[in-house]
Amino acid sequence: MKVIEVEGRTADDATKKALAELGLRDASKVNVEILDQGKSGIFGFGVSRPAKVRIYYNTDTEDIGSRTRELILEILKKMEIEGTVVDVKEGEAKVYIELESSKNSGLIIGRKGKTLEALQFIVNLIINHNTGSEKKIILDIESYRAKREKALKKLSREIAYKVIKTGKPWTLEPMNPFERRLIHLTLQNDSRVTTKSEGQGIYRKVTILPKN
Repeated sequence: MKVIEVEGRTADDATKKALAELGLRDASKVNVEILDQGKSGIFGFGVSRPAKVRIYYNTDTEDIGSRTRELILEILKKMEIEGTVVDVKEGEAKVYIELESSKNSGLIIGRKGKTLEALQFIVNLIINHNTGSEKKIILDIESYRAKREKALKKLSREIAYKVIKTGKPWTLEPMNPFERRLIHLTLQNDSRVTTKSEGQGIYRKVTILPKN
């Protein structure tokens, strides 16, 4: 549930402003509480006190997936990148969006998925701010995330073998929280090595160390 309060010349004017702020075209999806009808100036000219309304917006009834689809297409268009949304799966906590681009998939993914992660971050920020939804939006293209997960599991096992063989710790490149967690989980049952995260913010890295 998202609640906002907006002022306007009249209650109707305030309601229209609130709908515009929420990105809605009509009031059918909201409940409007008039806090103050406002007061006109002398002889009806001007406004001596603005009207004020409180809007209750139940985001659970909103199709977050559809709004996310529209936003992504708008962003890609402004970036002059050819791409489309081919699948939207919306659950209680997450919205999975599958993208497709015959010419620009590599551009959308970026080096080691950094552009895709940045796009996902921006989309989550905008949708969550505009709707009040707490759903996690996950963007993928050409099953990149599954491929990346498989590659990271393979990498973590290969590096763990080198650490065991040399007895020396090995620090991987900076990774996002999901990728770091994946490394920890992949090696958590290996009795010969241990893992730890080091650094700050986007520069946090995973170090694999011999357990002894």
